[in-house]
Amino acid sequence: MGLLIIVPLLVSGYMVCVKHPYFSNRLHRFQGQLLYLQVARLGMVCLIVATILSAVTLALSKQKIQIAGHAIATDYSTYLGSLLVQLDIANEKNCALWVFLMQVGLTAMLLPVCWANLYTHLKKQLLTLESDEQFHYLLSLDVLEGNPLRILLRESIEQRVACMFSLSDRKVYVGIVVFVGAPTESEGIDHAFSLLPILSGYRDKDTLEVTFTTCYSDTTVPQPILLIQENIVSATRFDFNTWRTFQSRKNTKARQGHVYPHRPARSMKASRACA
Repeated sequence: MGLLIIVPLLVSGYMVCVKHPYFSNRLHRFQGQLLYLQVARLGMVCLIVATILSAVTLALSKQKIQIAGHAIATDYSTYLGSLLVQLDIANEKNCALWVFLMQVGLTAMLLPVCWANLYTHLKKQLLTLESDEQFHYLLSLDVLEGNPLRILLRESIEQRVACMFSLSDRKVYVGIVVFVGAPTESEGIDHAFSLLPILSGYRDKDTLEVTFTTCYSDTTVPQPILLIQENIVSATRFDFNTWRTFQSRKNTKARQGHVYPHRPARSMKASRACA
């Protein structure tokens, strides 16, 4: 009889982790014992709600419904209890308990689907979304939190902010992040992301100064490039005004520091110099 409680608890908890958009996007954060505790926690919520719903349903089924002056019995628990006694699964004393536990278990395993659909429907209405693609896109942005790089990627996507990424091979890309992918059951969104490039170049191997060699605005439609997050050495916002100011100061110092060659002075007699 205990299996009628334990199995629905674990199954319903796992179904919530897989079916519910909010929990499925964060499932990769839980591993080992944390995953077991998360499944048990969500399963316990489903089990408690299923118990309350089953108790209310059984209590209402004891009442007769009057339709066109005729009383119609809706007490299905008595019929199921007698059926279990006939099948020698339960006896007269605990047949009602068997019916109640079976109903709780079935309700608990149906709740995750209803919970996920209700959450999706209410969230789309609250955010005034028209398609499921927009809904899942916003959910993927909600996962970009708790990490400075994730926060920077989210700002670039939402605010269309240009960012500069320096890679381990000294390549440098400036662009706007357009897509970070969707997390899976075992992997998060820390693998790769798509960047709409604006500038690209390299860092000098000695001074590490940035030199841009390609301007993608010259092309009509630049194609997004895929960057691996583990290859990123540094990332920051890129301000074009600050970059132009830096470049102008750098060029001014270079011109001021340039030494122009002069012709050597001609030798002359002292008497002529003093005349």
